[in-house]
Amino acid sequence: MTTVAMLVVVVLLGIAAYLASRYLVVNTKDSVVNQRTYLGNHRNSADIYDRPSDGQFCSPLNVTVDPMDRLMLVDIMDDPEYKSIELQIFDDARGRGARVILYHQADIPADFYYTSEAFAGKVRPGGTSALRDMEYHFDITASGLDAALKMKDRRGKSVEFRIKEASRQEASKGFLAPIGGGTAITFDAFPFFHLKGARFVPRAGTEIAVRIDGRDRTPAQVPIPVNWKSAYLCRYTTEPILGLWNRPCDGPLAPRRPGQQLSYQEGRTRYELVDNAGHREIREMIGFSDKHSVSFEFSPPIPDLLGLKDGIELDGRFSAGADEVQGIVAGDYHVKRHGDAVEMEIRPLEGWQPMPGTSWVRTWIWRSTMTRGADDAVSMRAAWIRQK
Repeated sequence: MTTVAMLVVVVLLGIAAYLASRYLVVNTKDSVVNQRTYLGNHRNSADIYDRPSDGQFCSPLNVTVDPMDRLMLVDIMDDPEYKSIELQIFDDARGRGARVILYHQADIPADFYYTSEAFAGKVRPGGTSALRDMEYHFDITASGLDAALKMKDRRGKSVEFRIKEASRQEASKGFLAPIGGGTAITFDAFPFFHLKGARFVPRAGTEIAVRIDGRDRTPAQVPIPVNWKSAYLCRYTTEPILGLWNRPCDGPLAPRRPGQQLSYQEGRTRYELVDNAGHREIREMIGFSDKHSVSFEFSPPIPDLLGLKDGIELDGRFSAGADEVQGIVAGDYHVKRHGDAVEMEIRPLEGWQPMPGTSWVRTWIWRSTMTRGADDAVSMRAAWIRQK
């Protein structure tokens, strides 16, 4: 074989390997953008303001991080009613307990079951039931995942699964949960759920069984390899990070007074601020629980909205992270001052999860209108809308 022919073969093999890794294998990744590159280092000019700062700022944003200890989902191929079982484990100030979500084959709200009202959850669009006799365990042993569930649904139908891996899986990169793209569970806040260190259950050596209503069911498989291994469509994490970003608001908006501080904390939210000619601008917002945090960084920083000149319009970018992982979701924001009203829009544009892809984050748009009244009282109307 000539040198030229060998070079052609090497190039073709390289292209084939790239295409296989790009389209024929699910390679999990925890970030979709390089946060520093995506954001850059942009700043606002002091000329955007028409008045001196009074030392306070109004944040149109909010975030909470809900506690959860462990989470797993088991997808089913051939049950006429259910397509997926989600087991959530809790171990926090509320005590220990579990919640199960059963997703239907039909496009209808999911059903929620829980061991205690403390774990019933805030988002319950379908049927809800307390099951104090639910049997479950979810352990990571020296030989890998050992998990099981046994319960009955609200019609008395038994729902069971049992999974036992043959070997402990290496820690993998997490990914954004695709839960915000469907209708089985609906949210009034952006569901920034990062499945940190999530793993897919390998087919090799795994003992797995799913039974619905006393009948064996077939656990679904990922149609292409995950990180070069054949896997079931069963994924689990011992570090779920559940951020809910920007719940709706329709009413008064209290100003914050950080004084000379550029790091200001209120409850379980912290703001990292920038001093722009005395105006406090929001460079980053961090929400946290006892174990985890989520963050939203802006470039340029969100300006002192109530101090903007009439007619000013500004564009910027944001990038969201969880714990030490940055760049999980990213997008744009736009601000416009018109008379006594300041309008702001946030559009998530980038996000990654193994299935169904990146599209769902783009269906979410957050819009707000902040108004200052004659008595200088500030009110705001804000909510997410969904595009089809």
